[in-house]
Amino acid sequence: MRGINLFRLRPLAEFLPEVQSPAEDVPFRRKLVYTAGSLVVFFAGSQLRLYGVDTTMAADDPLFWAHTAYAGNFGTVMSLGVFPLVVLEMATHILLGLRVVNPAVENHIILNGLQKLLGVLISVVMPLGIGLSATHLGMGSAILASLQISVGSIVVIYIDEVLRKGYGLLSAIPLFTTANICATIFWKALRAGVHGKLAQTIAFFLLVLNLQGYRVPLPVRRRPRSPDQETRFQTNHYINISYLAYAPILFQATIVSSTYLFSQHLYMDFGENKLVVNLLGKWQPSKGFGGFIPVGGIAYYLTTPPTLADVARDPVHACLYAALLLFGCGLVSMAWFRLCIHSRPYMNRLIGDQVSVTPAQADSIPLSQWARRVFMVAFVVGFCVGVLTLLAGFMGVIGSGTGIMLAVTVMHSYFDSGASSGIGPIGL
Repeated sequence: MRGINLFRLRPLAEFLPEVQSPAEDVPFRRKLVYTAGSLVVFFAGSQLRLYGVDTTMAADDPLFWAHTAYAGNFGTVMSLGVFPLVVLEMATHILLGLRVVNPAVENHIILNGLQKLLGVLISVVMPLGIGLSATHLGMGSAILASLQISVGSIVVIYIDEVLRKGYGLLSAIPLFTTANICATIFWKALRAGVHGKLAQTIAFFLLVLNLQGYRVPLPVRRRPRSPDQETRFQTNHYINISYLAYAPILFQATIVSSTYLFSQHLYMDFGENKLVVNLLGKWQPSKGFGGFIPVGGIAYYLTTPPTLADVARDPVHACLYAALLLFGCGLVSMAWFRLCIHSRPYMNRLIGDQVSVTPAQADSIPLSQWARRVFMVAFVVGFCVGVLTLLAGFMGVIGSGTGIMLAVTVMHSYFDSGASSGIGPIGL
């Protein structure tokens, strides 16, 4: 399949200003300063309430765990967090995985420019759609709130570019999501009445940390060099499950958030008289900016049951939610491996480059079946991520189980890779 000729799109890629790459390697202390400064800017925006919009009332937020996963702070300039960057990351890997775009080095420069342009468009269109769907806001207030969120998201996009160009220790997605969940746990742990949950949060944290670094053997049988060769050998690889776990943790939340947004807009535009609209979700107004909560359809069953009492009251909801979560995480993990199989840096971190050659054993697999084995492992890892998410909900951990798993996985992957790439588990 021939890829798109990106050189025809060079004018669009050069439309926005670009951060210049450093002429030489940036010293570690300077990277540390840039990283710390980026965190200061992000957290300042996360505490900057939207001007002209009353966000002081507590709003029902059925996707609090998802917002925590992509570092979004409801009702602030950073309401979207790194969501536009996550969408861009998914879109890029989809295009590269389907060979729509040729992964040549010269194409990456143009592709990065197109990514940034698309990110800016998402940062403008998405807040505007959310603001206009908030029927309790006037037209002026909705546009004003959308403009503030758009500016905050564009700032995040450019911070990410600065960090990716070599000025930072991590790119924006792993940096901001990890820092956000750590800050959420810290501040909530200081409040009265949550000290009982602190022990549960620490226990869940240690459980997730203990699972990091686990590697699944991947013995691949080598072809004999000649028909007369009697002894066969196998190459021993090891699959690092941390890199398979990152995708279902982050992108499952993103997919659910996108489903919410799509379903809500359809319901607002077409009402409840359409079968497909009702199947996707039924919504009712709630207080707060963009305040709508699902009360039926797929969107409702994607929502975590708030308490164990709610599970007992509506076991159908709980069972469907668990099934969608478990199998959804498994399928997302498999799909992400399929899309990233083209990326040599990702595969090097997933399987590693330190291998040994030993005589072939009975459990070794042919070279043609190695990808199938990794697919199976990816589904199991994603399924286990879903189990841990359910466990965190039942334990009532501070913040969200998704956020804790994300923070632990990102930091472990960063230090495991020698802190050399500065991109993170899913970077190209």
